[in-house]
Amino acid sequence: MADVLNRHAIEWGLGGSSMLWFHGLVDRPNDIDLLVAEHDAQRAHELLSRLGTHAAMEPKEPFCTKYFIHYTLLGTEVDVMGLLSIRHAEGIYRLDWRRDANTRVEPLESVSVPLTPLEDWFVLYLLMPGRGGKADLIEACLKRQGVRRDRLEAALRQPLPAEVRARVLAAMAEAGG
Repeated sequence: MADVLNRHAIEWGLGGSSMLWFHGLVDRPNDIDLLVAEHDAQRAHELLSRLGTHAAMEPKEPFCTKYFIHYTLLGTEVDVMGLLSIRHAEGIYRLDWRRDANTRVEPLESVSVPLTPLEDWFVLYLLMPGRGGKADLIEACLKRQGVRRDRLEAALRQPLPAEVRARVLAAMAEAGG
């Protein structure tokens, strides 16, 4: 699947617990979450739907993601999301992930796998119910290795609950970067 997306120049990145696994933050991924740039979401679906079965999913609150399709590809469960969005008390947080010069790329069985930034998932997990533990893991890692300020500054330009905004600002102050 990664090879197909790469060969067709789809802007995508691995997220969620699989991304955390690459960073050594979890022992085993729960599933595979792929973020695709909104402009590539339809094309990614056309390509991936040839590899297995799929079902368009209606996002469950607090999620209001624009493109959300669940695939079974080669026996593996994969969620593909474009314009990942989470509704909260202050509005809607949207992440239209884009690969940039700082995107970490890891080899996996001779295929390049771009990883979505820890900083993006720090904010996402703070907004997701029941995911505070993962946010804590990421925060500790960011304190050790520094932060990509550009990613957290982009998050702060969006509506965020006061407690999430405060936590992001504190992480930036403590981690430097």
